Amino acid sequence: MPEEFFETLSNHATPPVYRFFNGKEWVESASGKTVEIHSPIDDSVVGALQVVTIVEIDAVMTSAKTGQAKWEATPLNQRVKIMHLAADWIRHFEEYLSTLLAKEIGKSMGEAKSEIVRTADLIDYYADEVQSMRGETLDSDNFPGYDKGRIGLIERVAWGTVLAIAPFNYPVNLTASKLAPALLMGNAVVFKPPTQGGISALHLAQAFLKAGVPEGALTCVTGTGSDIGDYLVSHPGIDCITFTGNSDTGEAIAKKAGMKTLVFECGGNNPALVLPDADMNLTAREIIKGAFSYAGQRCTAIKYVLGMPDTLASLQTVIMKQMPELVHMGDPRSPETKLVGPVVSIAAAEHIQSLIGETVKAGAKIITGGRRTNAFVEPTILSDVRPEMPAVREEVFGPVVSFITVKDIGEAVGIINASRFGLQASVFTQDEGAGIVVAKQLNVGTVQINGSPQRGPDHFPFLGVKRSGLGVQGVHYSLEEMSRLRPIVINKPR
Repeated sequence: MPEEFFETLSNHATPPVYRFFNGKEWVESASGKTVEIHSPIDDSVVGALQVVTIVEIDAVMTSAKTGQAKWEATPLNQRVKIMHLAADWIRHFEEYLSTLLAKEIGKSMGEAKSEIVRTADLIDYYADEVQSMRGETLDSDNFPGYDKGRIGLIERVAWGTVLAIAPFNYPVNLTASKLAPALLMGNAVVFKPPTQGGISALHLAQAFLKAGVPEGALTCVTGTGSDIGDYLVSHPGIDCITFTGNSDTGEAIAKKAGMKTLVFECGGNNPALVLPDADMNLTAREIIKGAFSYAGQRCTAIKYVLGMPDTLASLQTVIMKQMPELVHMGDPRSPETKLVGPVVSIAAAEHIQSLIGETVKAGAKIITGGRRTNAFVEPTILSDVRPEMPAVREEVFGPVVSFITVKDIGEAVGIINASRFGLQASVFTQDEGAGIVVAKQLNVGTVQINGSPQRGPDHFPFLGVKRSGLGVQGVHYSLEEMSRLRPIVINKPR
């Protein structure tokens, strides 16, 4: 029964208060402080998270240091078995976890189930891939001026203790994408879940613990960023930080972290460039999906579309024809809802609405949408937008997409490359050769040709440039990022 598997997470009150994991057990904080988690669907209280103290964080760091040494000494084949079992537990509780996820962050049941299934598959893939990681040997005489007097043994080893900070929008999948590679490479992980989404994330952590991750190798500390964030990221017990969140927070963490290894996935603000020969039906579908899936609350969402006047006019016509079929805003638990449920909170909805209003005041026009009810923001399309307007200058984390008219491809490339962000971009054209030529001019992490930006397939490299990220993720690449090279040089007697 799910209730028995997860019973130690909370105190079973109504609504429940969820504990933190100190490396040995799920416990309540001495602070006595909690943070209530409200469902964006109806503002009901899902539960509350503990706010841990600085003393408790220090104790967790000590536990992690001790646990890490033992965990790294655990044979890799045993670590792999534990990860596969964690994936099996997640599949076993798919329905339970999907329902919780939908309630806590307002994700549709279809999207929630997809996240849970994808998470289990991802953990299995990590566990399989880690077995193919190899060190190497190097002979000194490969370099001019050296003879065969030295042999370099190069192996991969753990960083030590990794701080994993996950976001609200994929609290299960993006938690697993941090925990699994870090643990498999022999690190201890101190996990800081998001506030909203934190309940779902703690349930995922329990699956790892029940699968056999030993004492100290995984700990979970809860609380808002303002309460514990600065202390965590600057703590001398942390060797590496893996973070997903907005660019401002990422930059603040980087400044406070000091000399630590950083792997960041930050804001996207992704553009779509539509060439005149694009297949308008395909382009319209991809832009609708890319802009409005999960109410636009994805770092890979399309935020603005560039094209020449006739191209955008044709595209807008096709999009408006497709919108009634592809988009239906409503309760995400209803099968009638398509793509757009609530955003994460009423405060977030108010901010999105204010950005729409400021952009309209600056001269943009609303083609459709623009209104808000509680945490629900209508899917919104803006036209006559310029790059300096708020809806393009900032990353609008909601169901809003802006249309920018350009005179030619060169102007569009200039606008994209002038952005502070550089996660992904899309190019739509029936001439793939022309698409590749344009793609090579764009200063972003990944260019999608005839498709909307996306994180997967998860074994592809995933990265951002500029304010969109540090390091490279994707299964093999994440395993590399969660480890370092250790050369051992054997000097033969002369």
